[in-house]
Amino acid sequence: MNFSTLAIYNPWWRADKGAEELCDSLLKGFEDKMYKREYAGRLDLSGNGVYVVRGMRQIGKSTLMKTLIASLIQQNQRRSVLYLPLDTVSSFEQLRELLIRYLQFAETEKKRYLFIDEISMVNQWQRAIKELRDNTAMSEDVFVLSGSSAWDLKRDSERLPGRKGNVQSDHVLLPVTFREYLTQRIPDLPHRRNLQEILALAERDALEWSLFGEKLLVEWECFRQTGGIPSVIESHISGKSALALVNDFWEILIGDIERVGLSRVKLVKTLDYTMNRISTRFSWNAAAAEIEVDTKTFQKYVEVLGANFVLLTLKALDTNTGQPSEKKQKKLYFADRFFLEVLQQKMGNLIGEPALIEQQFVVNCVYAFGRFLENGLDAISGVGYWYSKQGSEVDLLIDSVPIELKYQNHIQRSDLSVISKTFKRGIIVSKQTLNVEHEIKIIPIHLFLAMV
Repeated sequence: MNFSTLAIYNPWWRADKGAEELCDSLLKGFEDKMYKREYAGRLDLSGNGVYVVRGMRQIGKSTLMKTLIASLIQQNQRRSVLYLPLDTVSSFEQLRELLIRYLQFAETEKKRYLFIDEISMVNQWQRAIKELRDNTAMSEDVFVLSGSSAWDLKRDSERLPGRKGNVQSDHVLLPVTFREYLTQRIPDLPHRRNLQEILALAERDALEWSLFGEKLLVEWECFRQTGGIPSVIESHISGKSALALVNDFWEILIGDIERVGLSRVKLVKTLDYTMNRISTRFSWNAAAAEIEVDTKTFQKYVEVLGANFVLLTLKALDTNTGQPSEKKQKKLYFADRFFLEVLQQKMGNLIGEPALIEQQFVVNCVYAFGRFLENGLDAISGVGYWYSKQGSEVDLLIDSVPIELKYQNHIQRSDLSVISKTFKRGIIVSKQTLNVEHEIKIIPIHLFLAMV
């Protein structure tokens, strides 16, 4: 790419177009959608930070950039704004040259805002950013860099110590949770509750929450079928076929794994194993033996898929420390329900409704309560599960609160036994039962996920 070509991607540099026309053109695809995710307030552009925005492909990273650019254009920022997609740049030397040319072009601007999309497409990109941050007026500018692989971005961005400004530089865009989905669908959504507030609910609260829960049923049915990827939600709401999205995501899965030199055949084996054992405990050795690869190879594929925000590794937590017990068995989930739809169509596997519901429930809770998710989904903190030597198990353990999914029409006393005997209090997430009278709260899944 040369600089004249770059100008095509930045039409706001031209003086003959007004801000309204530019913003309409920039956000046309977004504003026309029936489901529009809220991107406002995610990044603070007032300082001189280097933001690294991570997340799976097609999750909205480019849209986030475009909404930020539109807000700057509305503030009459023109030459000070650069948008650069790196799928058209071949090397860090070319990236450096383009940025130097841009600095010369916009040298009279007090501050510049550089939006660089899919930064990890260029090998050693951090060398170009480091040189310009260290040696030019760009040390006071804002950089917003996006990429789909925490595997690449974490490694490379760590080579920019002291050059990221005084901001929380790492930001992750995850699939929409049910609560975030509701913020665009229900105007009077009650404020978010933490787990201690949910445990404090009493019988006097039941009627209010029951009435609110009834309002959620139609929205839950939609979300249950789509998951949290905005383009999939949009396809469902607008009544369009998701076949093109299925093909796109399959090609992304294959392309990303081959880009890091791994095998398509072993990828399919890893995905097949995971699909057939969602929510089931496993050990690295046993899993590797079953798909006939060595243990380190299986771990590598899970790690890369986690870094690419495809697979989520859930670890058993120590009840005394709240920390993961690395030697204990793990569980695997997909980052979003739609991945299962893709794999069912492309690989022929059939997934039962109970596994689909648990998949959706667990990842929603991880996104709501998990920490360090920007590093990928293979190294999350703050959320895990619990099991005992005797074989008792709880689906989730969050801040020492046990949460068990019982997606069934009726909750029996026996369904409460593990939490009652081991933890004394906790939360049962049901299909439709609401009972907050006792120490173990029973809350329908659509109501619980709307709360958190």
